[in-house]
Amino acid sequence: MSAVQTRYEYDVFTRIKRGDDLVHIGTVAAPSDELAKVYAKAVYDEENWVEMCVVPRRHIKWVKQPEGLFEAEGGR
Repeated sequence: MSAVQTRYEYDVFTRIKRGDDLVHIGTVAAPSDELAKVYAKAVYDEENWVEMCVVPRRHIKWVKQPEGLFEAEGGR
């Protein structure tokens, strides 16, 4: 029987050229920060990004959160 690995959600942000805004382009799920970087590059490598970063979702500190209907859809 194989061990189940914990997977964490990571948000992926990119910038197409210097001076552009950093833009959220999607998410990946991975068991480690290093694999999250590999997965993000493999999944979102359709552009020649000047920058790409992954941020563990558990490290995001919310300033304002959705209320009502959107709260039930996972927007904490």
